[in-house]
Amino acid sequence: MWLSRHSALLCGRFGFFSRLRLCAVSCSQTAAGAPPQRDCFAVKSSTDTQTDSSRNPQNRVMPSNVEIKAKVSDLTQFAEKAAQLSQSEGTIIRQQDTFFNCSQGRLKLRDFMNESGQLIFYERPDTDGPKLSRYSISPTNDPPSLRAVLSDALGVKGEVRKERRLFMIGQTRVHLDTVEGLGNYMELEVVMRPEQTVEEGQRVAEDLMEKLGVSKESLVTGAYMDLLLKGRKET
Repeated sequence: MWLSRHSALLCGRFGFFSRLRLCAVSCSQTAAGAPPQRDCFAVKSSTDTQTDSSRNPQNRVMPSNVEIKAKVSDLTQFAEKAAQLSQSEGTIIRQQDTFFNCSQGRLKLRDFMNESGQLIFYERPDTDGPKLSRYSISPTNDPPSLRAVLSDALGVKGEVRKERRLFMIGQTRVHLDTVEGLGNYMELEVVMRPEQTVEEGQRVAEDLMEKLGVSKESLVTGAYMDLLLKGRKET
């Protein structure tokens, strides 16, 4: 069951890899249009509506979020502010992300360490300002087997292990991450509604950034994988 589904996925039967043209299996994606320049932070946009992908998968529009990532100097203080704003203590999630070689964008397999996971392709500019990042996600109930297939097909770029504490504040996912080999970070992901513009998402993110005490100086660029690879080169 798993093999037929994921073999079909790799061959493009479901339109995922055929549209994204993933590396050797054909990897490439139309670059997302950059939003207007702002002085601070990051974007994964979800302003697009979904088409009927079951009837015409080639026309399916990729979802997106407005995203900000920053270094956290005081883990306890940030967690207290996030808990107060979300009126919850957050949800702890363990994640192991395996990044695969890809000529454009990023392809990773997220293993939740509980026999479930997600294969995620995304593309976003590496800047510390607002950036639009489109993505596609395919769930799996056998991450180790899928990791083996993709490792053989594409090769592994690296791995990221982290413990994530997830808070929901309005339409925003707030991640407080402790990343192995990097330290403590936070991410804001504004889950955009179809009628919202990227600018509206940026305003939501900016407001939360202020309430959580995130300074512009603490903003970072790139994925955790990029930061880990950069650190290895500098040592």
